[in-house]
Amino acid sequence: MKIPYLSAALVCLVLAGPATAQLTPDQLAKKCGKKVSNECVIRQFKDSPEASVMRGSIAFQNYCTLCHGKEGRGDGRAARLHSPPPANLVASRLPAEYVIQIVRKGGEAIGRGKGMPPWGEQLTDEQVQDLINYLMSIRV
Repeated sequence: MKIPYLSAALVCLVLAGPATAQLTPDQLAKKCGKKVSNECVIRQFKDSPEASVMRGSIAFQNYCTLCHGKEGRGDGRAARLHSPPPANLVASRLPAEYVIQIVRKGGEAIGRGKGMPPWGEQLTDEQVQDLINYLMSIRV
């Protein structure tokens, strides 16, 4: 079952806040210092790194917290059922390209734990990239 994804318009409202979302393009241009249209404002937020991280956090909450935990430390409710236990994503230093392969193909397909399922069929390319951006943002 696919989880509904965050739309660009919702990202605009969430990132900009209700007050900014109610501004006209001219008011927003004055505030931002450049000429924009409603479509441009939405695209600007949708394509921003912040929006990607926000969407990635939603994907993480929906698909990953059961095993990896709310903060990504490998301490989710189902973590004790897996051997080896889920990875601590906060402490991970794996390159993003490798993490993408783990997410898409699952752990067993690349010689890691069998408990990590392949999400390539359930997640779109955008969702995977957003998830990776989120995971990179929570590293310490």
